[in-house]
Amino acid sequence: MRVRIDGCDAPLDLSVSSTFGDALAEAGRRVASRGRVVSRIVADGKEISTRLEREMAVLPVGEIDVVDITTTTPDVLFREALDGALGLSLAIRRDAVTIVSFLRAGDLPAARPLYAGCMESLGTFFHLAGVIFNAIRTGVFPLSAPPGNAKDLPSSPDSIAGILQRLIEAQAKGEWQSVADILEREIVPNIDGWSTFFKALKGINAE
Repeated sequence: MRVRIDGCDAPLDLSVSSTFGDALAEAGRRVASRGRVVSRIVADGKEISTRLEREMAVLPVGEIDVVDITTTTPDVLFREALDGALGLSLAIRRDAVTIVSFLRAGDLPAARPLYAGCMESLGTFFHLAGVIFNAIRTGVFPLSAPPGNAKDLPSSPDSIAGILQRLIEAQAKGEWQSVADILEREIVPNIDGWSTFFKALKGINAE
């Protein structure tokens, strides 16, 4: 397997990196040693998502010909992650409000496909939120003006895991008016809270 980092060959120690996952871990350490972070991975011409990376981790390195790794600086990736989270939160909020209006009007055929997409987006959004929080906590995404202590950071909204579980249960039972209630009274306010949080983080990082 040939590995290139930012267009330059980066030969790996195959006695240590016998699987795709091992190879990426070794490459990641090299990238980190330069004060950079991985922003994109392409294997044999196919962009590798986080989910696909996990699925491919056990593949022997011999099954992949070329891996191109693109890197960036932590602050650039941080801004991109915040922008992505904010954009996704606005789209989720817009879809949630539309779904509620369809459900209140009894238009289930119109609500169903939008609801399915909204649930998928919620999963993506909160995964991204977790990545941002973990990266801040571990120092991968350093704030440009680090607060003196934790209370100076904007407060995180409450965990939404329980709300999502109730939403899934209501949908499984066909209780669509309950779905509308949860979306309107819990999901939308939580999304608004996360949006405010990320905007505050952007403000801190811009100082």
